Amino acid sequence: MKPVAARATRALVKSSLLWAALACAGEQAPEAAGTISRDVFVGTYVELRMAALHSPDGRVSPEAKAEILDGRGITEADLLEYADVHGARVQFMVEVWAEIDDTLRALRTEDDPAPPS
Repeated sequence: MKPVAARATRALVKSSLLWAALACAGEQAPEAAGTISRDVFVGTYVELRMAALHSPDGRVSPEAKAEILDGRGITEADLLEYADVHGARVQFMVEVWAEIDDTLRALRTEDDPAPPS
C-alpha cells in the first residue's frame, strides 16, 4: 500500500473509532430535538472523508474543514452533538456508518486510495 494511502486508511479507521466511541457514550433520548439531520451528518462526514482521501497527507486541512462545515452551515460541535445524542441508538448508528461507508465506496474512483478492508 502506498504511504499516502496507508495514512489515509489509518486516519479513516481512527476517525471511525473516535466517532463510534462518541456514539456509544451518548445517553440522551433518541428523539432528542435540536440536532442536525441524519442527511446533513452523513453528507458532511462523507465530504470530510473525501477531502482527506484526496489530500496529499491523508488529512483535512483546517481551512478545508472550515470551508466544508461553513458550506453546510454547521459546526464541528454539531457533528459531535449528533453522535452524542444518537449514540445510545446502537443499531441506528450502525446504519448511519454503513450509509457513510456505502456512499464513500460509491464515490470512489480508480485514482482514489483503496478503501479500508
